[in-house]
Amino acid sequence: MAEREKYYIELNGQIFEVSRELYEAYYKGRRKERYFTQDLKQERTRVDKKTGQITVIPSREDSYERLLEAEKQFAEDVENIEDVAIRAVMLEKLTAALHTLTDEEKAIIHALFYQEVSEVELAKRMGIPRTTLRSRKDKILVKLKELL
Repeated sequence: MAEREKYYIELNGQIFEVSRELYEAYYKGRRKERYFTQDLKQERTRVDKKTGQITVIPSREDSYERLLEAEKQFAEDVENIEDVAIRAVMLEKLTAALHTLTDEEKAIIHALFYQEVSEVELAKRMGIPRTTLRSRKDKILVKLKELL
């Protein structure tokens, strides 16, 4: 087959002469775009030429509404009972461990983790360097970890 000498692309109603490489890349991209916007989303039918049998090829993407109409079942987002029980036990242990801390340690943990105050802001409030606050926080966390 003879190779064409000139290649054209239409953009916004204007026709441009382009190289073969650009022409092929442009139409390959358009085909890929059509695949993602139409081919994946539309149901198609195929007819076997020998038997005349019609085969329905469902879309690869589906809408939530169509699945509900087809009465498809969806798994509920329910937490596992074991996970809930483990979390409850861990919260009880954490509460007990927090009660063993000194008042200053409780204040640091409460500000950093419950009130979400930054280390820099809390260090300013307490009148200590941030590195000192950081080392105190790390010691408190190690202490809590040992208690848990």
